[in-house]
Amino acid sequence: MKKILWALVLLAVLAACGGRGVYLYENRGNPYGGPDRPWLIIGARGAGSAELEKKLCQKGELRKILSEARIPEGSKEDLFLAACGPRASAERFLEIYYGLPDQTRLRLKKTFEKHGYSLNDYGC
Repeated sequence: MKKILWALVLLAVLAACGGRGVYLYENRGNPYGGPDRPWLIIGARGAGSAELEKKLCQKGELRKILSEARIPEGSKEDLFLAACGPRASAERFLEIYYGLPDQTRLRLKKTFEKHGYSLNDYGC
């Protein structure tokens, strides 16, 4: 019986830790956060605010943010395609994001903040 209980606990932990992604929250109009502020998981189509996704991908705000953060050219294009390309992937974005040097990641996070967003990674 104990083994079954431990197996269920382990399964629950694995299920809870399975979904990693980089969450983006829009802070404009919601300076203290709150459940009603627009959010999305970068690269996960349809997960979050469609309006925010359109603003970042189709209206070019993400390209502007990546340029302002001085992301190296190859990584910049890879991040954009992982977030907005035809085969967008939250996992791929996360992999590229964590492959960046610490200072580059910090610069990117600060640039998002300058544009009115909070950038958070999620998962175990």
